[in-house]
Amino acid sequence: MPELKLLGMDEASSLLGIKKSTLYDMVMRRVIPVVKIGKLNRFKLSDLEVFIDRNRQEAV
Repeated sequence: MPELKLLGMDEASSLLGIKKSTLYDMVMRRVIPVVKIGKLNRFKLSDLEVFIDRNRQEAV
């Protein structure tokens, strides 16, 4: 089984280049998948990579 990498809010927002408040809003709107561990939000690195690829826009 491949290594599972979970990121916290700080790491995920830094990776995406957005504020934590923006990331939290995206989680609440279910735009980005989240893993709930108790009250903590954790993000699979692979889910964030899919999100980035899905939202990529090609240059014209």
